[in-house]
Amino acid sequence: MAATETPIQSVLPYVSWSSLTIAAIPADAWPLVFGSMQALKGHVQEYPGCQKLEAFLERGYTLERLLADFGGMAAERSLVMEKVF
Repeated sequence: MAATETPIQSVLPYVSWSSLTIAAIPADAWPLVFGSMQALKGHVQEYPGCQKLEAFLERGYTLERLLADFGGMAAERSLVMEKVF
């Protein structure tokens, strides 16, 4: 860095969110569920900023909602994780 350049400082934390969902899927439904999960992944990644995970979980089309649309399947466990660094 040249002597005249000022380094950019940031005090804002960077936050990363993840979600984990565990579900048992019947073998005969797996091909359709898997394809739908791939489409859902693309949709979630395009969610504005994907930084408002709570808003998406409340109003977005989540994996839990997708499973319910496949004849009442339900997630066994869902976990939202946040990492601040």
